[in-house]
Amino acid sequence: MNKLVKGSIAGAAGIALLLGGAGTLASWNASATVASESAITAGTLNIKAADTGVWVFNNEKVDLKDIKIVPGDKLTYTSTFEVTATGDNLKATAAIGKASISALDFKSDADVNLATKLETSAAFTVNGKATDAIVTNQGTQKVVVTVTITFPNEGAGDENKAMTGSVNLNDFTVTLSQKN
Repeated sequence: MNKLVKGSIAGAAGIALLLGGAGTLASWNASATVASESAITAGTLNIKAADTGVWVFNNEKVDLKDIKIVPGDKLTYTSTFEVTATGDNLKATAAIGKASISALDFKSDADVNLATKLETSAAFTVNGKATDAIVTNQGTQKVVVTVTITFPNEGAGDENKAMTGSVNLNDFTVTLSQKN
């Protein structure tokens, strides 16, 4: 077969493939606009501190830098927050933010052990209740948050790993998360 015939067959095959993949050249389309009564708007979920809060240790207001916590001690933080929550079917839970209780030095085993024990023991309430569904679509409301941090006294000597440890509470935060 000569080169001209082979080229013509290859070109015809290529054109056939291109036309076959393009679908039909004539197709009809139509659309209709649906009249809407109104637009929709996304809701909100926000929290901000309404006061600076108070740390209490042994029933007294304290400055955190003056505390030397030992197993069995409890440290309590109480503050009022303004929560804005709007939206149909909106529910949210409150919790301590990540890194709220962190080791002062992550290379120190004592600091890491103390931070882990305190973070694990933290109990959280809003208006005196557990936080499984504290916020609903109620607009703006004030809530009282109480966090109790206990240095567990496990009695088996495990708390010795946290001896001389230090934690950082500078980034202590309260967060809201939408509950599905």
